[in-house]
This record gives sequence, C-alpha cells and structure tokens, in this order.
Amino acid sequence: MRKLILLTTLVSFTLQAQNITVASGKSFTIEKTGSVTMSGNFSNSGTFSLNSDSDEFSSIIIGGSVTGNITYNRYVNSVGTDKWDLIGSPVSGQSINSFVTVNSSTLATNGSTYAIGFYNNSNNTWTNLTSADLGGEIIFPVGTGFQMGTIANGTGILSFTGSPAATNQTQEIINNDAANSGLGTRWNLVANPFPSYIQGNANAHVTNNFLTINSDKLDDAYEAIYGYDADGTGYTIYNNSSGALLLAPGQGFMIASDNTNSETINNISFTTDMRTIVGGDDFITSSRAMQDSYELILKLYEGDTEIDQTKFYFEDGLNLGLDPGYDAGHFNQQASLLSRLVEEDQGIGFAVNSMGLESINDVIIPLEINRESGNGFRISIHINGIYEGTNIYLEDSQEGTMTLLNEEDFELIPEINLSEVGRFFIHLTQTTFSIENETQTNHLNVYKLDANNFITVEGLAYLSNQTNLRLYNILGEELLSISLANNTNTQTISTQELTTGIYIIKLKSGNNVITKKLIIK
Repeated sequence: MRKLILLTTLVSFTLQAQNITVASGKSFTIEKTGSVTMSGNFSNSGTFSLNSDSDEFSSIIIGGSVTGNITYNRYVNSVGTDKWDLIGSPVSGQSINSFVTVNSSTLATNGSTYAIGFYNNSNNTWTNLTSADLGGEIIFPVGTGFQMGTIANGTGILSFTGSPAATNQTQEIINNDAANSGLGTRWNLVANPFPSYIQGNANAHVTNNFLTINSDKLDDAYEAIYGYDADGTGYTIYNNSSGALLLAPGQGFMIASDNTNSETINNISFTTDMRTIVGGDDFITSSRAMQDSYELILKLYEGDTEIDQTKFYFEDGLNLGLDPGYDAGHFNQQASLLSRLVEEDQGIGFAVNSMGLESINDVIIPLEINRESGNGFRISIHINGIYEGTNIYLEDSQEGTMTLLNEEDFELIPEINLSEVGRFFIHLTQTTFSIENETQTNHLNVYKLDANNFITVEGLAYLSNQTNLRLYNILGEELLSISLANNTNTQTISTQELTTGIYIIKLKSGNNVITKKLIIK
C-alpha cells in the first residue's frame, strides 16, 4: 500500500492505501458500493463524502490519525405510521442544529417538531426534538441512537458531517429496572459509531463482535441485538443463533442492560476490531449452515397477517435452560406468541429459544399465547433442517388436542382471554400421537424470579385433579408440603424462610408427577 494525495476522486470499489490526503478545494467520494481501508493516517482539507441507499452503504476504515471531517450521506426511511429508522451519527462532532439546517429539505417535520426522537428508559417514552430544543451547538452523542425519518417521496438521504472515529468508542447504558420485571426500562438505544460496518455476533466473527465483547454488560436473558424493522411490525432479534450479523454505519438498535450486583450503569464498547467493510442492508444476515444449527419458527397469524413469531434453534453444546447469547427474551413481554425455557424458567417469554441438538426429537416446550376472547388466530411452522421424521405437535391441554403442525395449522377462536402458561405446548418427537394417548400432560410450570421471595406455579387451571407441591433440600429432607388450588391458573408459595441453595420441587397431579430443580440465590 502507498500514500495517496487525492485531488478529485470517485471510488465505487474496494480501495486499500497507507495514508490518504485530500487537498484543499478537491473532493473525494466513496460511492454506495465502494470502501476505503487505510493502515495509516487520514487528512482532509477538501471535501470527503460517503454515499448510501436503502440496501448499500459505503465504508471507510482508518488505522492511524484523523485530521479533518467527512460527510456521510446516510439513507433513512420515510416517516409513516409507526415507521421509523433507528439511526445514530456515524461521525463525531455533528451539531444537531446544523444537522437540521443542512437536511431541512429531507428531514420530516410536523410543525416545529422534527423527526428526531430520543428514547428515555427511565419511563419508557419517546420524545421528539422541537425547534425550542436546538439552541446552541448541541452535539449528537457518539454511539447513541435516535428514531429518525425523512419526508415521503424524497431522496431519503440525511447528511452527517464530522470526524470519523478511528479509535475504540464507549457508550453508557442504564438499567432502571431494579426488580428485573421485564419492563422497557432496561432498554437502551445505541448505534454503530463508525462510518463502516461492524460485526454484530459470533457468526460474523468468533471474538471481535459486539455481543461477545459486551456480553457481561447485557442482561443474560436478553443478550441480543434488537433491530427495528422500520415498517411498524416491531423488533427483529439477532444473537449468536442468527446468521452472520453486520451492522451498517450509523445503524441504531436496542440492547438490554444488565442489573446484576446492583449495577445500574454499564459502559459498552465499540472496538476498532469490530469494523469491516463487508455488508449490505441495515440488518443483513446470512443463513446458518444446516450441519451447525437447525431452525424451527412458529408464526402466529390473524387472517393472512403475521402478528408474531418465536424461533427455536437446536445445536450442539446448548442446554434446556438459559444459554446467554443464544436465547433472547421477547422485546414485548405481552406479545401474542412467546415461549418459555424448558428448564430453569424465570418467567420470561422468549422470542429466540435455543437448546441442544439432542432435544430435537425429545422435548416439550411451554408456550404463552396472549389473545383477547373472540380474536381468532392460527399458528403454522416454518422449518430449516429439522430432522426427517420429527413430528411437531401443538398441544391444547384445555381442549385435549394434539395438532400435527407438519400437516396442518393450529386454529382457534378463544372463548376467553388467553394469557399465562399452562395451556399450550410444543412437542418435538418421533412418536405419533393418537386419540388414546392425547392427555393432559404433566406440564405444570414452576419458577422463581431472583428478586422475589416466592415460587410461581402456572397451569393449574388446566388440570382436573388436585395438585400437591412438596419441597425438598438437596439432602432429600422435606421442607414444605402444600395442596394447591386449581380454580386459578397461577399460585405463589413463599420462600422467604429458605436460605441460598439448591432445592427440589415435586408436583403431583393425579398420576402425573413433575420434579424440578429450584436454585435460590
């Protein structure tokens, strides 16, 4: 590589150099299909621009020092009902006031309100900036995400001008959800601060990726990147079970801050080793090789419209409990379709539920379906690489039915509001169920939240027999025996008198017996 002194240049391909200098009065443009990587220093006394469109983003990676600014012409979706892009500045030093002025013909507005909104996780609200907020030279914080939108039928381009980051960047994230209740207050909107793609997960790069580097700063049950679809349908989740994730320059996304050890503030890192020139759309993934992972997707429809989905992955080395970075709780814990962990349930509804490869033909997974009475729905399966011969059944324990989803969709118009766990289950098995072996299976669910001094038992309302609970210590000594009421679906039992340790819960309903391990921290 060599030093380049640039006069007027346009790049639409991959360029490598040692040092780059743009002379005063001259220009250099990286087209949407181009990229520049330099091992040395960058100096700009002229005009240096990077372009993009809806699915192509140019990149620059600088290995040395930086002198001068660049302008990144970043594509942003047009505003509509619930249609926003999550965007952060891909450069540092961009004033919000000048940003609004430069982009006045493209940035969407509503009177004195601009389509630039920030997320406040102290109360789970969005606030858009107004003309009254723009006094002075307020700078876009590097690594912070915003919701933004452009005008309809415009170019969709918003220009950011500032210094390109060439060193590691950090961003503060906060957890205001001290009870770990699953509310929005654990969520933080952050953004890729580099004018290049970054590697998001282990399938993009085994070590130099956002999730791996920041795993100890993220909530174990939500160790994932939550990307907004920009079409009003909600968030798509990417973790280490997803294909290779590459985050475009300035791309914003939600993450859940950890709150263990009473830490409410964490600092996440965007390192220069995460950077890459390779990428595509805002959130682009490649398919996993089928020998590595098997995918099952449940989709819930209202008519022909998909309302929600939950994903299951099966691969070596994972278990039926929580696998941080491979399991991911749903962004909305009141979503229409959620799954629960098979073991060590914490009462969290998951959108991505990963487990060992051996479970693919022998597992029963609790589902949580939240639908109002009279609001009909259907559930179908979409599979990638599931072993031939695996039967996928959806059990409705109240109706006593098993629907073979390999052959037909499950359909229901609920007569009552649906919520909680205990009625619906997914069975993956090589067994063929018949009317004779359709049964109210022993699927009572039991868990304890770390912050609560009680055990929660779910699914009681779907059992016809009295349920008895016995609690034992690790030595087998019985500590508690209680009969549970089955006129309500959920019942709690105090654990306030129990010390830290491992316990065994035995639930007996008729001839069905469940034994589960309980860990009190």
